[in-house]
Amino acid sequence: MRVIESMIHGTTQIYGVIGDPISHSLSPSLQNPAFAALGIDAVYVTFRVAPSSLGDALRGLLALNVQGINVTVPHKNEVFQYLDEVTDTARKIGAVNTLRNDSGHWIGENTDATGFIRSLEPLGLNLSGCSVGMLGAGGAARGVAVGLLEAGVSRLFICNRNYERAIILAELLQASFGQQSVKAVSLEQLEKEELNLLVNTTTVGSERYASPAKLNRFDNLGAVADIIYRPSQTPLLLEAEKLGLPNLNGGGMLLYQGTAAFSFWTGRPAPEIIMCKALDEHLSKI
Repeated sequence: MRVIESMIHGTTQIYGVIGDPISHSLSPSLQNPAFAALGIDAVYVTFRVAPSSLGDALRGLLALNVQGINVTVPHKNEVFQYLDEVTDTARKIGAVNTLRNDSGHWIGENTDATGFIRSLEPLGLNLSGCSVGMLGAGGAARGVAVGLLEAGVSRLFICNRNYERAIILAELLQASFGQQSVKAVSLEQLEKEELNLLVNTTTVGSERYASPAKLNRFDNLGAVADIIYRPSQTPLLLEAEKLGLPNLNGGGMLLYQGTAAFSFWTGRPAPEIIMCKALDEHLSKI
């Protein structure tokens, strides 16, 4: 949605997203239609912020009375040190993707966990008691893992090219979710597990030719989710389709983390149908 001058007034509130790079962000296409639909006098823009300028940028945004910010790569972890308060979910995940200006203080939240879990609804899974394999142990994996464990997954297997990172994440999660099993495993071990769901949280597949795993090597697999949304069908999902496995991409996670952020900022239910339509229209042009 193009923001035009007639929409900007002296009372217009500013929201946005910080990252580096940031020109690729789809968040303005998601949030600006939402503000317009509810008649909220606000605009959402992008801010390119280098890592070395993060502290100055956050202080400056507060000084300018910016009301809310999304945080993306590479700032999700480093932003912690500049916040006045973080939610329990953000603390468990160890990363923040949404900030709200509360009378001159930043409150940090992470909407990736709830966004991912909501995105799984089309698969019709009852996650309680499920066994899930997760590819990746980076920032996105943390949010996905916490969402899965809070939804009642009984066993979570983490597989990462850097095995030490998988161990560190597994131990961190196990400390918070002691009643559930969280283990770091090799890809060969993961292929032998009986999995209700396999989730790819890595960027492998965004190039359209690479895949983080070969699904035909898995002994027992129920469904596949990939948090990549461009392309809409990664090599992993194309293989899942050929094998007849239920699957979905990251478009739903992108949508629902955005709707959760909108509500965190405004205290109002997000206009999800409008935001979904706007996102679909934008993605169809890419």
